[in-house]
Amino acid sequence: MKKAFFFDIDNTLLDHQTKQIPPSALQAIEALKADGHMVVIATGRAYGHALEFIDLIQPAYAITQNGARIMRGDKEVDKHPLPGASLAKLFQLLESKGFYYGATDGYAAHVSAMVDEVLLPMESVDLSSQADLQATQPFEIFQGWMFFHEQHDATLMPELVSAFPEFDYIRWHTTALDVLPKGVNKMTGCAWVLADAGMDATHAYAFGDGLNDIEMLQGVGTGIAMGNAHPRLKAVADRVAEAIHHDGLAKMVAQLRQEWLGLAYAP
Repeated sequence: MKKAFFFDIDNTLLDHQTKQIPPSALQAIEALKADGHMVVIATGRAYGHALEFIDLIQPAYAITQNGARIMRGDKEVDKHPLPGASLAKLFQLLESKGFYYGATDGYAAHVSAMVDEVLLPMESVDLSSQADLQATQPFEIFQGWMFFHEQHDATLMPELVSAFPEFDYIRWHTTALDVLPKGVNKMTGCAWVLADAGMDATHAYAFGDGLNDIEMLQGVGTGIAMGNAHPRLKAVADRVAEAIHHDGLAKMVAQLRQEWLGLAYAP
């Protein structure tokens, strides 16, 4: 039976130690395609920021910006932009409190200041930054960022959630959080793709490592956390693979393929 495979990029497919997708992972994905299964990218990155790896993988679909924008090839097939007026007010509130913010046009990071709280998370995902963001922008925004240390979460986040319930917030770095459209996440993207492809979530597998992968791993038939994943993701996963730098993705795919054939896995 044809199955669907959803793969996060950073620290799931992409080894941040080498800045490359391991050859073993690429071979495993090609094996899935050869077996007739559907391969999909599901990333927090914007399309332009992920394009190098999308071109390498050649997925059937690319779910980008945590589900806010979905591509089939180079064609946009679904989108959920952030409400601009509310986002501007959120950014103004952050600025009044001395915190920083940003957004992407799909290729580069436009931020309110070039400071460590901003640069460190941007550098961790190899995203170039420009300190040219004002509260409102001429481009459509699918994903905003807030930059403040997680030590402020307990006091600041309840205020933001109360004042701006139209957004969801996901921390992905010690000093950075995503601002997303309410109720939009990687799993809503997976659900759209599965419906478009005429497939069922029970026959879907998802691989991830971060907090933005929680809904996806819980929503598909089999959720697989990488060995280098956040502890909270491992806690909800059906299975845990070895870390990407230990060829964990390839080993898990090989194990699954053996299980489908009714054979014992022999690494």
